[in-house]
Amino acid sequence: MQPNARRALTHLHKEILACTRCPLSRTRVTAVPGEGPADAEIMFVGEAPGRQEDAEGRPFVGAAGRLLGELLALTGLRRDRVYITNVVKSRPTDRTDGSNRAPHPEEVAACAPWLDQQLAIIQPRLIVTLGAYALNTFLPGKKVSKVHGRVFRSNGRTILPLFHPAAALYGLRREILHRDFRRVQEVFAEIGLRQ
Repeated sequence: MQPNARRALTHLHKEILACTRCPLSRTRVTAVPGEGPADAEIMFVGEAPGRQEDAEGRPFVGAAGRLLGELLALTGLRRDRVYITNVVKSRPTDRTDGSNRAPHPEEVAACAPWLDQQLAIIQPRLIVTLGAYALNTFLPGKKVSKVHGRVFRSNGRTILPLFHPAAALYGLRREILHRDFRRVQEVFAEIGLRQ
């Protein structure tokens, strides 16, 4: 791990928690910077926090998070050895009914520097994108339905796009997610990551 990486990540998390770059800072309970070790070799990047994540200040702790935990276990990965974050660090919600919504482009743009700084500090050897928003952040114009499970190199990074675990809650067959997550195991063996 690079010297002071843990300290730099802790400082960055504090900055994210105080962020007011977009209107989501007025509707959130708390920002959700991400969690995991500063020397994580694998980074999972999702879309945005949901209601449960907003309440707890941790990524992927709701229903999709429970499924993510199962999928990580399937690959032999431990949650405490990977870094988990989102493209957008505050919950996008519609004030009228309080439901989750997709992030707006200006919200994604406001959070982009945070993700860039996380990548610079952690320097993961494998980035696993979960869903369309994360995929578009790293590989604009690609469709997750067409490229899930395939490895890409972009800007010196190894990227593995997968469906978001929430897709299984809305009809995607779990076998597809299981097959995709087995690819995580294969890819980190191919590029020599430690488990």
